[in-house]
Amino acid sequence: MQKQKSSFVELFTKKVKNYLSNDFINLDINNSIGDAIDKIQHLKKSTILVTKNNKLAGIITEQDISRRIVFKSNCDEPIKNFMTSPVIFVYEEDLLFHAVGEMRKSKLRHLPVVNLNEEIMGILNLHEALSAELGVSMERIDSITFSKDEEGINSLKAKQVSLAEGMMKEYVNPEDITYILSSLNNVVYRRSIRIAIDRTQKKNILEKIPEFCVLAMGSAGRMESFLHPDQDNGLIYNLDKNDDPKKVDMYFKVMAKEFTKILDTAGIPFCKGDMMASNSLWRNSLQEWKNQFDQWVDVSDDLTLRYIDMLYDFRPVYGNPELAKEFRTHILKKLERTPSFLKYLYRRDSETNAGIGLFGQFILEKKDKNNLGLLNLKHTGTLPLVEATRMYSIKHKLREVSTLERLKKLTELKIFNKDEFDFFKNAHRFISNILLKNQIESAKTNKKIKNYINPKKLLNREKKLLKIYFKEIRKLRAKVKMDFSGTVVHI
Repeated sequence: MQKQKSSFVELFTKKVKNYLSNDFINLDINNSIGDAIDKIQHLKKSTILVTKNNKLAGIITEQDISRRIVFKSNCDEPIKNFMTSPVIFVYEEDLLFHAVGEMRKSKLRHLPVVNLNEEIMGILNLHEALSAELGVSMERIDSITFSKDEEGINSLKAKQVSLAEGMMKEYVNPEDITYILSSLNNVVYRRSIRIAIDRTQKKNILEKIPEFCVLAMGSAGRMESFLHPDQDNGLIYNLDKNDDPKKVDMYFKVMAKEFTKILDTAGIPFCKGDMMASNSLWRNSLQEWKNQFDQWVDVSDDLTLRYIDMLYDFRPVYGNPELAKEFRTHILKKLERTPSFLKYLYRRDSETNAGIGLFGQFILEKKDKNNLGLLNLKHTGTLPLVEATRMYSIKHKLREVSTLERLKKLTELKIFNKDEFDFFKNAHRFISNILLKNQIESAKTNKKIKNYINPKKLLNREKKLLKIYFKEIRKLRAKVKMDFSGTVVHI
């Protein structure tokens, strides 16, 4: 029987946005301090969040007002003269543990919360009840709270192995562990991008930086990353008619090279296929992205299908998410106008299948000399299920990105029945569990973290279950082939 999650684990699966408080007032940077004090007293709020161009620019707390403002200021002075800036903040999509650790490390009672575009969404209060409820977990939270420089980023990434191992011992569901690892990687992404922005702005390439959005793709976009994913990212920016396209792209090229280098140093290595924002193919204005995607769909050759396969599972991790949302809408409309595309995409996805033969034997690696005789649990395990689910998601124009979210929605649409949903959910969970255990063991013994396992080391019960799940995934792939290519396959 699976143990009930501890309060520590619950903390690691809850987002900041579920704990927002409205105990603040929001004022523009040019408001007077006298007006600010009147409003905070009248509305009985404890914090003033200061904005510039609708984005968080500073903070003034109740303690600031009582200690250094009330008797020492001209009421007509602007609040920008009294605010603390830059502001320590978290994103609404961050996990709660990250916010709690940040508040404890910085000795903060109030922490502003923003969306990916750095617009204020609320404030987080560090209540004594929260600390009391967490108890001994606070020490563990403190251990993975990190500074905002590159050293801190590297430190957080390095601690993911021990964190994953601890959660495995607490019987945490593998999808929760991969979600948490993905969330931590998102934190690494955001901190890396902010450092890159600071460095790039010092080069004085542009006076005004256009709105932009950084995308995480593939397993990172699905929030299903294991311990050592490589980089798959892209960048969308707005291009105004008065902008110089060459200068704008030069700015984002420099910035992208900076943050991808920081990520690589931190332990999220460069993509071997160069599917990163530092490559001009994956860094475009919104209109250029739309045009490029349309061309990829119209061509639908092996290369463009590979690009679409990676791009489709994207998620915004920094910047204005509306750019990503508009691009997603365009993608769905284009695919709706091109129904024949799914046949071509199936041709690309047909290269993967569950790692089991017709006679119930595992299909082991025969070409890669470094992994001969091993079982690729990603390529012949989770990936065939992920790709099959993606195919049906595209067909039914779903916006969901994670595999389990897609399975749930497809079950609601009667594409899968309840038993199939439960089975494939458990299959994904079981395969992910084995893969995580193997990666943790490799990391602890200083071996290369990879997606291959030695099936001979599995318990007999694990082998039997894995073969059962592989057989049903293989049947699902046959169903996909029939639905999208019109070919009947006999298993």
